[in-house]
Amino acid sequence: EFIIGDIVMYKNRIHTIIDILASNGYELSYVRHPVSPVRLSGVPLTPEILEKNGWKDDGYDWYRLPTKKAYLYITKDMTTLGEFLVCVGLDRHNIASISFVHQLQHLLFGLGLNSEMEV
Repeated sequence: EFIIGDIVMYKNRIHTIIDILASNGYELSYVRHPVSPVRLSGVPLTPEILEKNGWKDDGYDWYRLPTKKAYLYITKDMTTLGEFLVCVGLDRHNIASISFVHQLQHLLFGLGLNSEMEV
């Protein structure tokens, strides 16, 4: 579920996954020992994190990120608490539902966009 570069929570602190270890553990930033995947959780996505990473408030709870080919949009899912809908293009076609920063990182990476994020 997690890959190198993902932003995760461990012991209520935010870390970045530095390496995936052969023992099914992870090496994290600022942690000097391997960490089991069951001890990690995702960092919940928030409008503040979106804005910190270049997403612009497009009004009515929509956030927009320009790319070379089309705009990406994100809005809170009104039917599922804690989820965001990721949409593409002017018609805002829904391509994914996400809740965590690492899920957005994976989506951006898959689209060939910068997936490094600040939290």
